[in-house]
Amino acid sequence: MPGRDERVALNEVANRDINEMIEAARTSTSEYFRIMCECGRDDCDRQIAISTGEYEQIRGDARLFAVQQDHVLPEFESVAWENERFAVVRKRNGTPADVAESLDPRQPS
Repeated sequence: MPGRDERVALNEVANRDINEMIEAARTSTSEYFRIMCECGRDDCDRQIAISTGEYEQIRGDARLFAVQQDHVLPEFESVAWENERFAVVRKRNGTPADVAESLDPRQPS
């Protein structure tokens, strides 16, 4: 059974994968769209309004995730930047970063 740090990282990666599908299926040209909070909480169902530019900036680094401000888990991540709608967290070195990088759908396999 994976440790807590790996379970949290896998939850975050699963939400990132869902958001990649949401982004790929978008047909609207509106400035913002909604994604799932990419926190590591297994019971989170919150959504975040995000612009395409913000989303692409986050997806440019496998260790970055968009979360609700009150969903930051300091033992696994630090806040890279935030705005009035969400926080962007960077996974800490070790298991959280390793899982995020190894399972990044935008990285070549």
